Amino acid sequence: MFPSTPLPFLAVAAVLALTGAGILLITGQAAPQLAAHLALALGVMPLILAAMGYFVPVLTRSGAAGPAAWWPPIMAWGGGALAVFSFANEFSVLVLELAAAVAGLAALGLGGWTLHRMRNMLGARHRGLDWYLAALGFLLLALLAVILMPLFPEQRNNLRLFHLHANLLGFVGLTALGTLQVLLPTCIGQPDPDAVLRLRLDLKWTVAGALLIAVGVTSRPPGQGAMAGSALALVGTVLYGVAILRMLNAWQARFGRALLQIHGAAPSLTSAALGLLCLLILGIAHGFGWLPARPAIAGYVIAFLLPLVSGAAAHLLPIWLRPGVQTPWHQVLRVRLCRWGGIRGLSLLLFGVLITLVT
Repeated sequence: MFPSTPLPFLAVAAVLALTGAGILLITGQAAPQLAAHLALALGVMPLILAAMGYFVPVLTRSGAAGPAAWWPPIMAWGGGALAVFSFANEFSVLVLELAAAVAGLAALGLGGWTLHRMRNMLGARHRGLDWYLAALGFLLLALLAVILMPLFPEQRNNLRLFHLHANLLGFVGLTALGTLQVLLPTCIGQPDPDAVLRLRLDLKWTVAGALLIAVGVTSRPPGQGAMAGSALALVGTVLYGVAILRMLNAWQARFGRALLQIHGAAPSLTSAALGLLCLLILGIAHGFGWLPARPAIAGYVIAFLLPLVSGAAAHLLPIWLRPGVQTPWHQVLRVRLCRWGGIRGLSLLLFGVLITLVT
């Protein structure tokens, strides 16, 4: 029996894409642009849109998603495939523009569907929905930067930098932080009553931080590092980092040793959050020219994305494969998938940071 959503297929595809991209970035067997788009455009973007389609009905307390939530991630996967194709062969601006347009339509479709669900929900909205809408906004801005590149060739590098940071910290980062606040307590099996308050208070600072970084890296003096001379980017890094630290501190106070287990999804998700914080800090070093960009991208994929996707998929895949009442089958499969999750997440975190520092 086939699962009722494309999530299982996209989760497996994302893990494979991230693993392949990590290998390509480490070995240098492909251009960094190809590896980055393999990880983000073909792997992570469709999975994120599909995960939003799964979580929005939960957060809006509405019915099952249905086909209306399936076509955006499938369209996004098609756009990601076009983007990878444009870098794998002779570079084609036209193909890349088409890829951005397809992915943009997917983001707009999912955003419209989310707003429709919010308008028809019962009770107050869950603050996690605001994080999803903000993330989709950053994705649209990042894709718009791609479309503008041929129109403003003299600003191509600045638009490329904005596209990169709006994706990494805006789209992917906001989605991850908004989801982790709800998903990690679920994995542990303990409530986190303060999560809703953090989601409400921290969104504006995290959005401001991501936007300041994305804009700040495009306003550097000529010939300097990506963050040199940009107070905007530095302030944005502080704002963004404080939100991550607040989340990690709250987790440590409430869940303690449950975050450090050998098995389970929660330790892997904790490693992902730590990886994002570490890469944010190392991004300052890259901005001042102390670290090159290529290992920073590899570190982002290995230390953050791999433990994030593998941990979330390990916990959620049984539900995605067989929605409905949880049975012993779900528990057995989840235990198998989450085995060595803590070791795996910590290993990826350390390896990713090491790659960033020494490559």
